[in-house]
Amino acid sequence: MEIQRLLNKARRSISSYCINECKAYCCRKGYLVLTQKEHDLILKNSHEKVESLKLLKALPNNKFSLYMGNANLPCPSLLDFKCTIHKSKNRPMVCHDFPIFIEDHEIRLSHRCPAVKEDLFYPYMARLKKLGYKIIVSSELMDSEFMYA
Repeated sequence: MEIQRLLNKARRSISSYCINECKAYCCRKGYLVLTQKEHDLILKNSHEKVESLKLLKALPNNKFSLYMGNANLPCPSLLDFKCTIHKSKNRPMVCHDFPIFIEDHEIRLSHRCPAVKEDLFYPYMARLKKLGYKIIVSSELMDSEFMYA
């Protein structure tokens, strides 16, 4: 099976868990680095609110950092613990990939994801190990998983 298809299958395997168990924790805490196109999509109906609360910071290279660290201020695209732009081809790549990131022969799992902490990806990671991939669970000190430079 192609690696990306296997990773997407692993991500889809926790869909119900994300909505019903962890309540889309990744969309309610942390930072989200956005390109201009992603920024426009996510903030199309809430730009003024986000600006007034100073939740958005301009970064170099035409990117933005959206702060989602307050439970009352989740990602503007989150509604009832579901992503309203999930099917958009323009949704942020980090949202598509989370919580499993691949680079060369390394698979990185985000420590921020409760499904990772509960080892719900074990069957997929075991298969990837057999295929020669190195599996790494990020530490709490690593914030780079949200930084697509």
